[in-house]
Amino acid sequence: MQRMNIWYLSAYDQPRGQSSRTYDFSRELVKRGHQVTMFNNSYCHWTHVERLSPNEKWRIEEIDGIRVVWLRTIPYTGNGWGRGANMLSNAWRSTQVARILSEKPDVVIGPSVPLGTGWVAWKIARRKGAAFVFEVRDVWPISLVDNGVLSMRSPVYHAFRFVEKFLYRNSQRISAVIPFLFDHVSDSDGNPEKVAWIPNGVNFERFTGFEAYDGGERLPLVVMYVGGFGAAHDVITIVRSAKILQQKGNNAFRFVIVGDGVKRHECKREASINELTNLEFRDCVAKSDVPRLQMESDILIASVTDSSIYRFGMNLNKLVDYFASGRPVIFSGNAPNDPVAESGAGFSIPPENPDAMVEALERLLEMSPAERREMGTRGRRYVENEFDMRVLAERMESLLLQAIKDKES
Repeated sequence: MQRMNIWYLSAYDQPRGQSSRTYDFSRELVKRGHQVTMFNNSYCHWTHVERLSPNEKWRIEEIDGIRVVWLRTIPYTGNGWGRGANMLSNAWRSTQVARILSEKPDVVIGPSVPLGTGWVAWKIARRKGAAFVFEVRDVWPISLVDNGVLSMRSPVYHAFRFVEKFLYRNSQRISAVIPFLFDHVSDSDGNPEKVAWIPNGVNFERFTGFEAYDGGERLPLVVMYVGGFGAAHDVITIVRSAKILQQKGNNAFRFVIVGDGVKRHECKREASINELTNLEFRDCVAKSDVPRLQMESDILIASVTDSSIYRFGMNLNKLVDYFASGRPVIFSGNAPNDPVAESGAGFSIPPENPDAMVEALERLLEMSPAERREMGTRGRRYVENEFDMRVLAERMESLLLQAIKDKES
């Protein structure tokens, strides 16, 4: 098999960081004998920690066999102009480093978020004579409209839409994290036959060495949310569910909410106003620490807003990690695919409905520990069969090889 030199550009993913898709695939591709260079920001999107010293514009080092390029970018918080400046600085730094790296990659992978990094990945691929693979993790700019961040009348929207269409047309292949992208690519003047669905997966090495879940033999049951507080995340419904249970005098649950984002302050404020004693907020943790954290839980919740952003399908990182932990899951949302229902790993409920969430929690409370344990086991089997990173890396490898072949033909 051809040994590939792969350049994998991202902005927010970091090795052993909070978001791990780029790192996980890079690591698996290295194991399969390929050379991988991973470009990423040195400033962390979640912790706001800068990795480089003040005099460093970038740093190149090896981590787990991956050549990692740390890019100094403009720091920011929130989703305002600072984040836009950060995106532009990521694109500029990526271009700078690509110029000093003399070798020719076989294939360059660029993301849809941010689109500027995707465009720079295409530009680097063209300059180096490499194949280009467009990785669609979120459908920008329409998802920004769905979240109320952009208006379709905005010049920024039209500029982003132009870039998005350009990348669909000019990629050799498209790696889609979400399952129902085909029609959108076709509507964007792209070729849907280029698209391969390669979802987020599970590195099961992270989930070994822990005691088996006992099904929640002792009360209170620990109900946990691990993830972001972004515009499309509906963490406030979890807070309101805790409020309902406290008002009812139901002390059978203890809520733990882990993460950060623009809506965290709103959630903490509502919990404080209602003097909730059954709820705890914790700061976000590294991806490598998520399995150990989830072992404290008895029930895991994934909760998203009732938004058309999910019309292309859903592939939440947290869901596959939830399933891997072997706990029952409550999914609150509205999407054309529902992994919780497909797997039988828990209950699916309407979005933004705290009463429905409370009802699902009370149904789980009525179950025996053995029944809850069996629910969790079904979720674990589901991800073992469908979302093992080793299997997904093989699919990614095939996609990259096909992109190179397409470029050469």
